[in-house]
Amino acid sequence: MSQWRVLIEENVGSANRKEWRVSDIYEVKGERAEARSIAYELAVRHAPQHPMNHGTRSVYRISDDEYLTTVKGATAKYHYRVVVAELLTLETVDELS
Repeated sequence: MSQWRVLIEENVGSANRKEWRVSDIYEVKGERAEARSIAYELAVRHAPQHPMNHGTRSVYRISDDEYLTTVKGATAKYHYRVVVAELLTLETVDELS
């Protein structure tokens, strides 16, 4: 049985020290179809760290397993990516989050 996750990649950090990284990993109890549904909801509703004041949001489906969302702030446009991923290995160390 496959183990599915939904990953969010986005800019995190303060104004001068932003970095692109996996900000959240959601464990999915069901199958890939459920992971895809969760990914879509996150593409539409996730509140990214940047910008603080969210304006216009555009959601792009890259594939059935990947979305790119742009969010316009007061002075700049930011984006985040939502990806459905199958977990292949799990070591004893904590996952990135």
